[in-house]
Amino acid sequence: MSEMFVLRRANGELFTDVNNGRITIPVWSSEEGLARHKERNPELMTFLPTQLTRSLINKTVSGLGGQDVGFFLLSEDDPAADLDDGTPISSEDIFPASEVAGQRVQPQS
Repeated sequence: MSEMFVLRRANGELFTDVNNGRITIPVWSSEEGLARHKERNPELMTFLPTQLTRSLINKTVSGLGGQDVGFFLLSEDDPAADLDDGTPISSEDIFPASEVAGQRVQPQS
């Protein structure tokens, strides 16, 4: 996938939700979609958009005591910008192994 975004407080805490007893981190595929959700969900105003990186995922999971954390891709097309209207995705969907391998083997100029 291309760039993905999450919401983060100034202290580094990510916006999380609990779905079916599992901690989930909502993600967006564009800053515009994220901004639209923020406009329609006042509880998100204390969070800032942040690009999701593998190191941020690792830091977040370790900060949650290694709990099982999932990701939820929110719909860009939902006119109501409902925080429950999305699709569960995995970290492998966000950072495919082929992309990671390709980033490591960059030719030097």
